[in-house]
Amino acid sequence: MLSLIILLQNRMNRAVKLNLNWRLTLFALVSFAGFVYLGLWQLQRADEKITLMALHEARINQPPIDAATLVIRGDDVNGLPVSLSGSYLPVPPLLRDNVILLGKVGFDVLCLFEDSASGLVFLVNRGFVPMAASRQQAPQVPPTGTDAVNLTGHVYVTSAPDATYAKGELIDELRFVQSASPTLLAAILEDFTAQELGASLYPHLIRLEAGQPFALPRNWVLTTMSPDRHRGYAYQWFLMAIAVLVAYGYFTFRHNIGLTQPD
Repeated sequence: MLSLIILLQNRMNRAVKLNLNWRLTLFALVSFAGFVYLGLWQLQRADEKITLMALHEARINQPPIDAATLVIRGDDVNGLPVSLSGSYLPVPPLLRDNVILLGKVGFDVLCLFEDSASGLVFLVNRGFVPMAASRQQAPQVPPTGTDAVNLTGHVYVTSAPDATYAKGELIDELRFVQSASPTLLAAILEDFTAQELGASLYPHLIRLEAGQPFALPRNWVLTTMSPDRHRGYAYQWFLMAIAVLVAYGYFTFRHNIGLTQPD
């Protein structure tokens, strides 16, 4: 018992050493602020995904609108169902590169479709075709013909990273393209659409619904990362911030190695 009392007294008499280091302090402050910012950003992204999913769910259940009404809506059209009536244009399709479906590498087939009522030309994503035996060969794409058909699809507004491609990087000799953005691909298609048709190209992609004429297999997801995954990343960043505080406290407020001797 006496030895325990002496041990407790010695621990209470142990002096605290303040070891401030401006470099360590600066590093801790920057790291802590950075990790907290990243955590808050991930929480913000989770909220954005929840809003996006709710908006998409509400829009896909709406009755489809025609092309003329779609144009009036402006750019706030992502996910809207649209009904087109017209025919595919007699030009080879564009093949969006680096698409994977059920473990197979291939392309999304992008075809030009002219809506007869509005006179607009739409870039329609029909779905997936697998790559040929090598990248030097064009894949087999089921034809559409030029007969009049009625189509239903959903508007897909492509993401900003597509804009990093220059015109010369968008397409090769086999019509493999690196973007599905009609705004960018219009630079490639403008001669055809303007000179031969006298029609303008709608600035957003139309994803053809399954079961529509000439539709191909697809696995289009609304988002590649769920809100729960964003929250998980946020918690990891916050734990990193806490770890920085703990480490900074340990190296700054350390106990002396020696014990204060009693009088």
